[in-house]
Amino acid sequence: MTGDQPREIAVLGGGLAGLSLVLQLLDHGVKARITVVEPRHTYTDDRTWCFWDTEDHPFRHLIADRWPTWRVHDGTRAHRCTGTCAYARLSAGDVYAHALARIARAPNVHLWRGTRVQRLDGRRVQTDAGTLAADLVYDGRPPRLPETASGTRLLQQFVGRRIRSDRDVFDTSACELMDFRLPQRHGIAFLYVLPHSPREALVEATVFAATRLPAGRLDGLLDDALAQRLPSGVETLGSERGAIPMVPNLGERASGPGVIPIGTRAGAPRGSTGYAFLPIQRHSRALAARAARGTPGPVRMRGRITDWLDRVFLARLIARPDAAPDDFGRLFAGVPADRLVRFLMERGGPLDHLAVMTALPTGAFLRHAAAVSLPRALRPHPRQRAPVADADPDSPVPRS
Repeated sequence: MTGDQPREIAVLGGGLAGLSLVLQLLDHGVKARITVVEPRHTYTDDRTWCFWDTEDHPFRHLIADRWPTWRVHDGTRAHRCTGTCAYARLSAGDVYAHALARIARAPNVHLWRGTRVQRLDGRRVQTDAGTLAADLVYDGRPPRLPETASGTRLLQQFVGRRIRSDRDVFDTSACELMDFRLPQRHGIAFLYVLPHSPREALVEATVFAATRLPAGRLDGLLDDALAQRLPSGVETLGSERGAIPMVPNLGERASGPGVIPIGTRAGAPRGSTGYAFLPIQRHSRALAARAARGTPGPVRMRGRITDWLDRVFLARLIARPDAAPDDFGRLFAGVPADRLVRFLMERGGPLDHLAVMTALPTGAFLRHAAAVSLPRALRPHPRQRAPVADADPDSPVPRS
């Protein structure tokens, strides 16, 4: 059963989620007037999005680097993996330029830069540039970070630099996903290296911790790592930093009829990994399909099984941070590459989930599973009846 498409749509936030949604609304033939409210005045190449290249999306042709092989060093030994799908990197600058060019060509889309939302009153959006009265509001503003029922919560914090060496030092055939040969004093710390050429790479220091660390501490961690691993004569081309909430089922419920959360507010970052790019693409596609059918409404970011698995793994990370290097080493050494990629990118089936669970210390994880209560995680919630993005009938991506 279908209804009329909305005539006036407001998108609060013109970051990745907001821009991805607008492109999907255009691709699905939504003719409504779309107003994007974005506080920044200019877009810069301020971040990098990475994922395994498992499926199509509007930005796939912009992928800057692909690595067929990836490595994880657990502090004792390195594990090298090669799978069917490459690990991929997208530059924010390329994504923004592509999306903004499409928006500029779309007569029904209006981007209000340098504009902040002062108040959301139902579907009336009060901004410092005026008031919008919309039929439908997609809310991508930064969310509050709630404590979960099981108390599992970490913050994935990172600082990265795009660097150039005066000599060939990087192996471009593989990326370094996690190198745990860093001091583990402040949390679960590792180095992340994405080589662009033999002389250029993005190098990040990442820490999983329960509290936010001072910026100087992260910078010092990266400085020390670069000094130990690279020769002198290194030039910094750019930098990025951020913090990603690692909270299972982070998504907020809609604040009222016709108001739909998107992006991090909808729970895009996966609780156990922080990966958000592909979930945002699936979620945007599913939301746009509903709007095009005249039945707009919320869509769950992911299924309850995935949320439960994330709660179990986070409970383990919080209880035994010292075991994290070995646990990640077991995953990459013990699970076939394609199975692990499907699991990490939320395309996995029961056999993939089983392979991941049996690669980890079984007794310890069973105790954590009991602590977070499997029956409670699987029990349907009466106020959460939205479809799941992965299960949307218009999604072209088959489940594994």
